[in-house]
Amino acid sequence: MALVLGCMVFWPLAAQELPNTKELGRAAVEYRDDGVHLVAAYYYSQVNHETRWLLIETALTTEARTTIPREAFRMMTPAGVEIALASQERFFRETEQIRLLLQNAAMVRHNVRSYFNRRPQVEPLRFFSLPPGPLVQSNVRVDRFRVVVGDLFFETPTGVWEQGIYTLVLDHEGTHAAVPIDLH
Repeated sequence: MALVLGCMVFWPLAAQELPNTKELGRAAVEYRDDGVHLVAAYYYSQVNHETRWLLIETALTTEARTTIPREAFRMMTPAGVEIALASQERFFRETEQIRLLLQNAAMVRHNVRSYFNRRPQVEPLRFFSLPPGPLVQSNVRVDRFRVVVGDLFFETPTGVWEQGIYTLVLDHEGTHAAVPIDLH
């Protein structure tokens, strides 16, 4: 199954094959065009994906002011199957698993904010929250003056993430980005 963004069609591909993408490290990738700048890092999940959960650290800004709902993010498997961003309800039910994932990932977290040094305002991307954390947002407002930073969580329906190149997709009303997520 192909992914259609505007007039372009994407299969899950490596960074050098996706337009406007650049590898920033072993497990960090950047998408940048005239309207969107997105960085995704997945150092822990790249080699530790034998659980249901995948963690992607994300930072995002756009040139035009826009409100992006959580439904705008999804993951495409190597076979072209679409996986929606996990729901807060499902995330909450898996609190112990998520806490363990975050604890294990702590040593290899990547400062995705550092790629946006000209943006004066930093806003949290709170699509997820563990108890007793802050309220969860159902959308986030972005523009050229602020960068939103936070974690995205995806849950595989099969119980394990197979090796291969997935594609993280942002697609909402003229705001489009697609970056490869290479799981070893």
